[in-house]
Amino acid sequence: MFNIPNLLTVFRIILIPFFCMFFLMGADYYPYAGLMLVLSGLSDMFDGFFARKLNQETELGKLLDPIADKLTLAAVVVCMWYSYHARFPWISLALGIMLIKEICMAVGGMVIVSKGKKLVKAKWWGKIATVVFYTCMILIVALNIFVESDKLTVVVPALAFFAAFLMLFALIMYFRMALKIVNGEEVKGTIDFEKEKVLKSGKKE
Repeated sequence: MFNIPNLLTVFRIILIPFFCMFFLMGADYYPYAGLMLVLSGLSDMFDGFFARKLNQETELGKLLDPIADKLTLAAVVVCMWYSYHARFPWISLALGIMLIKEICMAVGGMVIVSKGKKLVKAKWWGKIATVVFYTCMILIVALNIFVESDKLTVVVPALAFFAAFLMLFALIMYFRMALKIVNGEEVKGTIDFEKEKVLKSGKKE
């Protein structure tokens, strides 16, 4: 149950309150907040890598990973909005798009599961959106360390909107796949928990 990929996912969840604490303590602590984001992004990248490389994909991991992603994004978005919405008003719209995307993904996943359907595994567009999100958020924190705020009125919102655009694109792509699943169409790259349980029980016997 608790293998390397799952431990990395749990580690990512543990990092969330530390990021919030350092970020909300002010600019003097931004380097530590940025470090938390970097560690979170690396753990997000390597948990999937080790799961495939070590053949340690588990049902727990497949459930924990998206939960960790959504909790991390929500925490980052809320902290960013709280600290920056007054200085960079347009950032509120971009952060709102990100938050709505994750809420839609969470609700959509629950609807699919409640109908006894298969969940969709992470696709390339979702992975790219996640990488861009982490990169843009880290850049925003770094820029606010080294550059005066009045020189970032365009750059910071632009980074936020770039990440939001790719996340919105990922949402549309996942929504199209979700519609096919709900309508009973066969979709490649889904998580069939029931089938995996049968296969595992067969191996044990």
